[in-house]
Amino acid sequence: MRPRSKGGDKSRKPRRRKAATTPKRRARGGAVRRRRSSVAGQEAKIARLERELNDALRQQTATAEILKVISGSAFDLQTVLDRLVESAMHLCDADAANIWRPDGNVLKLAASCGHTREFKEFAQRNPITPGHGTVTGRVFLERKTVHIPDVLADKEFTGTGYQSRGRYRSHLGVPMLREGEAIGVFALTRSDVTHYSAKQIELVATFANQAVIAIENARLHEAEKERTRELHESLLLLERERENKLMNVEAITASIAHEVRQPLAAIATNGSAALRFFERTPPDYEEVRAALHRLIAESHRASELFDSIRSLFRKTDQERQPIDVNEITLEVLKSLRGELADHGVTVDAELAPKLPLVEGHRSQLQQVISNLVHNAIEAMDTVPERKRLLRVKTEPRDDHVVTIALEDSGPGIDPKQIEGIFDAFVTTKPGGMGLGLAICRRIVESHGGQISAISDGKDGALFRLDLSIKAPA
Repeated sequence: MRPRSKGGDKSRKPRRRKAATTPKRRARGGAVRRRRSSVAGQEAKIARLERELNDALRQQTATAEILKVISGSAFDLQTVLDRLVESAMHLCDADAANIWRPDGNVLKLAASCGHTREFKEFAQRNPITPGHGTVTGRVFLERKTVHIPDVLADKEFTGTGYQSRGRYRSHLGVPMLREGEAIGVFALTRSDVTHYSAKQIELVATFANQAVIAIENARLHEAEKERTRELHESLLLLERERENKLMNVEAITASIAHEVRQPLAAIATNGSAALRFFERTPPDYEEVRAALHRLIAESHRASELFDSIRSLFRKTDQERQPIDVNEITLEVLKSLRGELADHGVTVDAELAPKLPLVEGHRSQLQQVISNLVHNAIEAMDTVPERKRLLRVKTEPRDDHVVTIALEDSGPGIDPKQIEGIFDAFVTTKPGGMGLGLAICRRIVESHGGQISAISDGKDGALFRLDLSIKAPA
């Protein structure tokens, strides 16, 4: 047995006793853990608040941009609707977004974002009918929000054509209401089975309201444009009426000067002829008598012209009587015989026999024929190298119309001017006032007839008067 030394075994180290955990130390450790847990909770709360703040800022920015577009002067409805569906899709974490608007009895795709071309083409060919078979049709019919997490699990859903092409499962639809009436549907879809949060549904409702505002603004804008157009047309009509009234006043004055000049010239000519015949030795009393008769006839013609012009601008029909077209035509040609001969114009008259009578103002119709003959003479004067031939023809055109046609061998009328040649102040003559043919048209139309002109701009012009036959008693 090994003897134990007095000093003990110094090589063995004494065992330390584990210190006991005191209540104070335990309390201090719990406090640390609570502080760490509190910090983690605060960080999570801060992160959540930051996400909510960022979402709110994104929503506010999107809303502000859309409202800016809506209030812009260059407002375009389609641009607004496209921006709305794009913003809604991104802010609500959807895969696609659509706006549907009614067109008759169906709903058509008005704006879309996130869908394929196949889906859009299918939507164009197959508009949605309001009803419970589709989410969009159900929302429009019921005028309330419809949220289906899985359309394939919905017993009423029959819109498989849309679902297969859109590849969606969850569907959210919000009605676009104006004064309680549905004017569209704002719809979002996702490819997975999921729920939209209350905030997302509220946000889509906000976008739907903005779409309604945009559509209403577009409607008001179009109404304003239409009203502006109507006001513009009304102003034009008033201006045209004012010009027509001024034209009537000027036409009366110009017509008197233009038409009375011819019988006055004839009076002067016949008066001079009567003096020459009277101054002969011996005086030729027969010629004097004939010249004086012509002078008296021309003075009566001038008086009739005044009456004709005066009655033309009255609102009542006066002195209408049955008229033989051949008779008044021959009377005009006879009265202008001297003038035609002076200008070297040959007249070829082809008057159809036994024409039915027309009803009208005799002197007014004679004034029209006389004006056309004078225009033909003046036109043929501009081409001295041509033979001056005036063809005058009358014929029944059908059972209700008699036609008087006058064709000259002058230079013709530019085809570009034909359409407006009967308008006031339009003339093809250098010194013309542009009132003669306008007055002719007014007279003919006041008789229920029509006047027209045909020319190739090279070989003369043809003027045609179509007058209505007098109804049998």
